[in-house]
This record gives sequence, structure tokens and C-alpha cells, in this order.
Amino acid sequence: MQAATTDAPLALHRGLLATLQRRMPPNQSSEPLVELLRALTIALSRGDISLQLHDAAEVPDGIETDGWPRVHRDALLASGWLDGDQAVLVLNDNTLSWRRWNGAMQELERELQRRCFQTPIHATTLEAPPSRLAKNNNLSSEQLAAVHAIDRYGVVLLSGGPGTGKTSTVLHMLLRAFENQPKLRARLAAPTGKAARRLQDAIRSNPITAALPCTTLHRLLEARPGGFGRHRRNPLPLDLLIVDEMSMVDLELGRALLSALPTHCQLVLVGDSAQLPPIGAGAVWQHLQQPDQNRRFKDGAITLTEVYRNRGALAQMSALLRDQGLKPFWLKLSALPKTSNITASYPRTRQIPVAVHAALTLHLDHLEKKASALEINAHGQPNQQQAQNLLNILDTLMVLCPRRRGPWGVDAVHQHLLDGSEPQRWPSGLPVLCSENQPELGLANGDLGVMVGEGAQQRALFLCSDSSGENRHALYHPARLRHLEPALALTIHKAQGCEMDKVLLLWPALDDRQSSSLLYTAITRAKQQLLLFADPTALALGRSAGSRRPEDQSNNGDA
Repeated sequence: MQAATTDAPLALHRGLLATLQRRMPPNQSSEPLVELLRALTIALSRGDISLQLHDAAEVPDGIETDGWPRVHRDALLASGWLDGDQAVLVLNDNTLSWRRWNGAMQELERELQRRCFQTPIHATTLEAPPSRLAKNNNLSSEQLAAVHAIDRYGVVLLSGGPGTGKTSTVLHMLLRAFENQPKLRARLAAPTGKAARRLQDAIRSNPITAALPCTTLHRLLEARPGGFGRHRRNPLPLDLLIVDEMSMVDLELGRALLSALPTHCQLVLVGDSAQLPPIGAGAVWQHLQQPDQNRRFKDGAITLTEVYRNRGALAQMSALLRDQGLKPFWLKLSALPKTSNITASYPRTRQIPVAVHAALTLHLDHLEKKASALEINAHGQPNQQQAQNLLNILDTLMVLCPRRRGPWGVDAVHQHLLDGSEPQRWPSGLPVLCSENQPELGLANGDLGVMVGEGAQQRALFLCSDSSGENRHALYHPARLRHLEPALALTIHKAQGCEMDKVLLLWPALDDRQSSSLLYTAITRAKQQLLLFADPTALALGRSAGSRRPEDQSNNGDA
């Protein structure tokens, strides 16, 4: 197949190839060997640390020579690159990996499994019945299994798609733990501020869990230049930690998290393996959800399958895409009734579709009116309730794009609707994105806010979190924010951890290898309605694509 590469992976490939040839001259060099290294490098640029070389493996990007994978596997075995302690590659059961990341992933696996079978600090000595709340709320057998698991396992893996009750199950697991040990030191975290606050909103419904801190992982670990303030020599004072949106956690962050936990601390990991893998190397959650890995955690690994939220076609189509792949999805899409909460159109234009322009214009007008009515006191602090009402509007509509650049990309949307890229030219009411962690301001990478005022009075409104997890609304001068960008549209990567009532999805023609997990993640951001605007070429590509599961796809590095 034709390689779909960018300059950065190609440059990395050339550098790695030159280094390997210098340090470990291959016994036999060949084009298939060069291609194999190129494919592994492209995969690494997307966060994947391995390639499958079994006979039924899909042809990855970077491979052009016929005979995949037998010819490439034979070239690798003949090269000598797998031999000796200095080898940078390792081949296990037809899985080719970088030795460094393979070793790190195995180390993480061993630590999780060691922790899994130690008794939780809150466990009772008697076989206790399910909690009263579990009885009264008619939990499913899957959810009850998770509640029981928190009594028995030091590590619990809770997986499930959208609407399967992961968050409510987490609440009952917490209540069960506190029922056993009321003085339990517990905390919740997620990779992004938006995901952390969504999780915190869910646990506030119960007085027992309402005050539990819920922050980003970087804030929890006290991220600082060069590393984290929490580590093995300065562990977190915790008995129980719950981490949501695990699909976004890469290997480096996963290792840092385990290093910062005291040996007795129970860990509950929650996620959906069909979501996009992390941009960084090593998709921890997707790796742990592989059948051979998952079964090692025995009954400590629970998958929720029953869907509770009535999401209509959104649930049906995301499940179809997850389980069967692109081709069945595109074929079924055209047969959906007009009353469906997914509608698709296929504009033959490279311009932003008229319907998207109209929806964003109305959205901006609504935000501008609310922003102009925001009361600000003499100390520059906003009315907290009005500020929350303003930010809540952001959850009503979002435009998502697979890419930042190119036709129908995020940049194209903003160039179409905004007068310039400088913040001082942005209108009041414009959604904005903080794209760098600024813990001194209580902001995390991915936090969404709204511009308020113009000229000398222009400020950016955000919901900020302090070190204890308490939230407050604050106004900041744009000059205090190191990386601020407009957010009328987001890449699908940036939208992970968010949910919106209505999603407008701009879908250009993409290589099918990058499409399935991106599309699944985009669909599952919508709570009520999805409007899909697809390039007709993308439709044709999708209908001719193989039926591969989203978790088998690579992510799109243009995030």
C-alpha cells in the first residue's frame, strides 16, 4: 500500500535507520527490512509501540513490498536486529515492539497485577451483602460485579461504552468502600479538566461522596518542568484512587501514576477501549483490555455492555462502528430514517458548509448576549451562577474535525468566522481553549472558556480548580494565558472527555486506517444529536473499507 507519512515520522525513520545500521549493521539488508522499520516508526508517531506480524495482520502504513508480513518477518529475523542485549527491537508472539517501551509496558503490567491481588484496606473480614444503595437502585449484574470487586481486588478495571453506566457504577463502588471504611482517603482524577469536572458533578449527587476531590492527573501528580512532585519517595496520601477516561493515558503518565501511589492504595481504572488512543507512546488502557491481558485480572476486570441512556441511533451506530467497522457503518448510515438523531449530508464543496456557518453564528450570538450580561464585581470577580450559566452554553453545541489543518479543518472554521488570530480581535462570547497546563491559575490543558468584553476590558472566563479540587469561576487577561486559542471547532482528540448536546462533525476524506476510532470518538461526544457533513469521497472510501474494529486503528497525529 502507499505510505501515508508526514515529514516528522520520515525524519525519525531516517535517523533511526542510520543509527541502527551504524550500531548494529544488519547481517542482511533489504527493502522489506527498511520498510518494516518505517512502519514501526510511523506507528510510534501515532502512539503505537508495536506492530502485529502474524499472517492475518493488516498491512500498515509504510509497507509497499508484496508479501506482507512473511517477507518482512523473514527479513527481520535474518537481520540480527533482534539478537543480543543491545537490540532495540523485540519480537514476542509475532508482535514487534521497541524494546524500551515494551519493557516499560511489561513493568507496568507486573505492578498492576501485583497490586490487583492484595486485599483493599477497606475490605471487611466477613462476606458482606451488597450495599443498601446497590439494592435500592436495581444495579445490573455487571454493575454489581464491579461493586463486589472493590471489596476484593487492589486494582479494578471497569470498561464500557457510552451510556453503559460507568459513572453511576463508580458512585456505587465509592459508596461501598465508604460503607466499609468511613475514613477512607479517596480521590478521583481524569486526564483533562473537563473530564474531571464531569466526574465530580456525578459524585456530588450523594452527600457521602460530594466533597471528594476530583482533579486532573497532572495536578494530582503535581506536574512541574522535568517531571512530577509526587513519586515513589513522595507518594500521594491515598487509600483509593479512581481514574476515568483511561483511554487518554499514555505509558509515561501511567508509570508516573503508579510510582506515586503508596503500596496499599487501591486503584480503579475506568474507560472505553474503543476511544482514540493517547497521542503519546503506549496506549495503556487499550493494552490492558486485550483479552490475554484482561483475564489476568480475573473478576477484577469488568466490562459493562447494557446501555441505559436512550441515545437512539447514536448508540446503535457507535456500537455498529465499534463492533463491525467502517463499511457496515456507512452502509447503515444511508438507511437511517429522517427522524433519527443522526443526519448525514454530503456537500460537494471545500468551503465550510452553509449549515455549519449558520449554526455557529447563532451559537456565537447566544454566547455574546450572555457574556455581555455577566455581572463582575469591583474586584474583577464574576457572578458565579451567571458564569456557570454562560459556560453551560458551551455544552449545547460543538463542531468537531478530524484534523486541524486542511479543508474542513479546525483552522479553516476559525478563518471562516473570525477576523483574525490575535485574541484582542476576538469577539465577546467566543469559545476559547486553554491548551497548556497552568496550575498556578487552576487551569489544565483542554479547559474550555469564553471571552468576555472587548478592548481593555477583554477577559477570558474559565472554571478553575485549586489543589484541593475546589472549583471557582475566574476572569483572566489573555496575556496571562500562555496558550489560548479559539474553540468554535475542536479536533476530535481535543474533545475527548467532553460531551455536547449537539455535535456538528466535518468529515473530509481520510485514510481508513485513521478513520474508525476517530469517527467512533466523535459520535460518542454527542448526547442528543449528530449532524455529519461528509465529503462524498470519504463516503466512497468508507464503503470500500475493511470491517476493522476501532481499537485496531492508529490515531491521527494532527491533533
